[in-house]
Amino acid sequence: MDQIVRKKKRTINGNALRTWALLFAAAGVIGRGLIQNHILGVGQLTTQQLLDVMSASQQAMSLVTCSLVLQALETCAVPLYALMLVEGVQNTSSFPAYFKRIFTLAVACELPYNLAMNGRVLFFGSRNPVFALVMCFAMLYMFSRFPEGKKANGLIRVVIAIAAILWCEMLKIEYGSATVLITAVMWAFRKNALYRNFAGAAAAIVCTVMSMYFLAAPMAFMIIHGYDGEKSTNSRKVNYLAYPALLLAAAVVGFIL
Repeated sequence: MDQIVRKKKRTINGNALRTWALLFAAAGVIGRGLIQNHILGVGQLTTQQLLDVMSASQQAMSLVTCSLVLQALETCAVPLYALMLVEGVQNTSSFPAYFKRIFTLAVACELPYNLAMNGRVLFFGSRNPVFALVMCFAMLYMFSRFPEGKKANGLIRVVIAIAAILWCEMLKIEYGSATVLITAVMWAFRKNALYRNFAGAAAAIVCTVMSMYFLAAPMAFMIIHGYDGEKSTNSRKVNYLAYPALLLAAAVVGFIL
């Protein structure tokens, strides 16, 4: 009876999980790329600078408020993609093939990301967030080489996670450090969904030190709580091409604006 109730509560499958993740990513593209960069024409300003822009006019206040809300919603995509990566690493039959797909996606997204978010073909101020998943994959692969059970291995995994965070900072990967932290925590508690969700939400709150937008990120665990564990039935091409297609569409809209 308990199993039947549990199944009824969990109503989000792999397709829905990916759809939510893409919607949250789209919120960031609209907020930072279209509203902030193309409509307001202020570029990649800090939060304080955006608040200063709000004082210019009522219309500017409305647009900046919308941009800030959408950027906060964007952070909800981080735990969702972290979960999908953790599950993918656990279930993959080929680490090299999986890494190749993620790395190829990251490289393919770089130019569309620059165009959508910065209005330029080349932008060296940051790397697109898919590179954070590349870094996380490398981290999880190293974790698998030092499994649980030995105290020394636990310390090694901490050092590996710190190294991944430092690399994200050096490479200026968008949401890189936060993605690494949340992914590492979700991996550590992967065997217990309840603990994973609580620890992941706590890690998301810690990420507010890096960006206040992560105050919204714990909401993603409401979706994760309803995840039934079923894999996506979409083709692999659809899953991998969705984000670059979103970026290209935003780049086109931005060019028109």
